[in-house]
Amino acid sequence: MLQINTEMTKRAAELRSEIIRKHPLVHCITNRVTITDCANALLAVGASPVMSEDLREVEEMASLGQALVLNIGTLFPDQVEAMILAGKQAKKKGIPVIFDPVGAGATKLRNDVSDRILREVSPDIIRGNMSEIRALYGFEGSTKGVDADVADLITMENAEKAAVIVRELAERTHAVVAATGAVDIISDGRKTVFVANGHEMLCMITGSGCMLTVLTAGFAGAAPDDLLSAVTAAFVLMGISGETAYAETKKEGKGVGTFHTFLIDRLMLTDSAEIAEKAKIYTAWKLRIITQDCEA
Repeated sequence: MLQINTEMTKRAAELRSEIIRKHPLVHCITNRVTITDCANALLAVGASPVMSEDLREVEEMASLGQALVLNIGTLFPDQVEAMILAGKQAKKKGIPVIFDPVGAGATKLRNDVSDRILREVSPDIIRGNMSEIRALYGFEGSTKGVDADVADLITMENAEKAAVIVRELAERTHAVVAATGAVDIISDGRKTVFVANGHEMLCMITGSGCMLTVLTAGFAGAAPDDLLSAVTAAFVLMGISGETAYAETKKEGKGVGTFHTFLIDRLMLTDSAEIAEKAKIYTAWKLRIITQDCEA
């Protein structure tokens, strides 16, 4: 049974102000399709983006930031090597590394690259849809391109069952693992939280997942010693911004193009007070023990 978590809501509101105050620099080696959206999302919330993947500078750049994003959305050989170099350097410096395993489960290449990043870098945060998280866990992947399979969609009805996989992967990788869906699941292996903010139109624009990943990095850069709360705050901010952007789009009688613009606006305008008022953060009293035939 899911219960409202007022403590996490309060912390998420606090971190919304903290990211503006600290203005963390986020080094992104990310999906080239969505790179502009990612940069604009970070700027909107008060963070500072740098998009660098040249092998000649990634280690130095990683040392300068407060968080590092590794996103395998558009893979190139040199880019993968840059991710490994930057990731190892960030870990050496104690800088949070956020990994987005885009399309894991879809191809052998993506599975191999994901496995290499997990082994050689050991990310601090892993954010993906449920199909990608299942693929990393070791269940047979059902990823369709970069989107979650319909069988892996998370709802209030199946969230606690799906959370078992997220929690177990967090325990195995020693990372905060976050799976997105109608209900988001976030776990550090000990505590698991659920976020029910958001709107389905977020799935109708390219880049919403990548933007959420860099926002997660921004909050992690502002709160490196409290990564579970940082991830939760990022998810809540994105979810509330999506809800409000949809309401404004509907009022204008417009479509996804307008929604995209309103979303960036709302990422900037959604403040601590709005988060405190609208956040839907839950915890579960008990999670099921995983079994060999467990399904999300």
